[in-house]
Amino acid sequence: MSGPSEGRARPRILFVALVNDVGIDRVPMAMGALGALCAVLSPPGFYCTTTRFVSQWFPLPSHHGAWFGIPFLRPRLEAAARFWKADLIVPLDSVSAQLLRVLAKSGATSRPLRALLEQSLGSPKGYSAACSRAGLMTLAAGLDVRMPRFRSSHDASVLLEAAADWGYPVVLKAENTCGGHGVRIATKPSELAAATGGLRGGSAWRRWRTAARETLWSAAGMQETAFAPPMVQDFVPGVPAMRTVSTWQGQVLEGVSFVAEHVFPVPFGPSTMVRHVENEEMATTARRLVAALGCSGFVSFDFMLDETTGAASLIELNPRPIGTSHLGQVFGHDLCARLLTCVMGQETWHHPPPVAIPRAPLTKVALFPKEIERNPANLDRLHAVDLHHDVPHDDQGVLDAYLRRLAGLYPDALPAIIEAIDADGVRRAARVIADPALENSTGSAL
Repeated sequence: MSGPSEGRARPRILFVALVNDVGIDRVPMAMGALGALCAVLSPPGFYCTTTRFVSQWFPLPSHHGAWFGIPFLRPRLEAAARFWKADLIVPLDSVSAQLLRVLAKSGATSRPLRALLEQSLGSPKGYSAACSRAGLMTLAAGLDVRMPRFRSSHDASVLLEAAADWGYPVVLKAENTCGGHGVRIATKPSELAAATGGLRGGSAWRRWRTAARETLWSAAGMQETAFAPPMVQDFVPGVPAMRTVSTWQGQVLEGVSFVAEHVFPVPFGPSTMVRHVENEEMATTARRLVAALGCSGFVSFDFMLDETTGAASLIELNPRPIGTSHLGQVFGHDLCARLLTCVMGQETWHHPPPVAIPRAPLTKVALFPKEIERNPANLDRLHAVDLHHDVPHDDQGVLDAYLRRLAGLYPDALPAIIEAIDADGVRRAARVIADPALENSTGSAL
């Protein structure tokens, strides 16, 4: 296990996770493979704690909803950052991304941690817009970028009036949601009215959960978004696309763009298979917004792309890495290496070269295990000559964790799944099924 007394020749990264999203392990894996020393602050059992590239785990309490970990984050983060002597803090989900920005501006946070968070996330001037769908659209409207019309209000009649002016369909989006949650398409006024009412309605249990979340988020200083109104956007035809970038003090260091070939669940779920594209409008929009926001670290922008004309309409932002952020090296754009070099300085740190992945004729990437979860049948599709299946063969802990997940979802299909991703499939299947409670081997310091 790495300790805090080691020299500064290798960058020390502290990752923070409050939501156990599938794929959050990939950026720690990528940065660890480049030579960074990686630690994770998270509740137990998160996928990012299973990777062999994380040498230190700092625990947060278990919780059944991201908001229950919020009251414990600041003191645990203070202790972890101090022990680990982190050079960079990286949030791995939208909740931690938002809360870290709150802590960076809070008077209750120690001065050294505030300085580290500002170095890691960028200028505080951009935090509010980075964490708000409506705030981002308001900022983008003044930057001469292509974007849909939008309106934000708690008053349903205001949203209905805007939709009537634009024409249907429209897209309704709630704040504090991601991965397709809280997004609805309305094709007529009655659907928009029902969707707007549903954001605050539902069962008594759902209303209680919403109220509890808002109370805890407000107590943590997240008032701006805890009670933020929903937003309606003009519907933009096209295919979902994304540009993920590494940034430093308002400048884009490196970026890579993809089109979503498949998402799950449809129509707004996370991407499960993506196709690499080079699109100048997406790159230009990202540069303008990064400069306006003053970003540092990882940021990702979502677009609707007209593949015939190349027109790319900005629809939202994720102030954190996403499931494709580590894939730039496959296509000649290594976001992680550029960021680590910038953090440490070119003269003080020379990262080892990444494992070479042949680029041609690759154009598509199947995200593991998401693409298998979308369709556990017809697995021969994962061996197409133009496809890179992003299976972490060099990281046994992560692979076992996701095989256990797939075993729970598709027990009958598991042998075929394992055979499709691993030549030693029969033995691995027997191991995972016989021992579903395999533990990760990372240590805890606090």
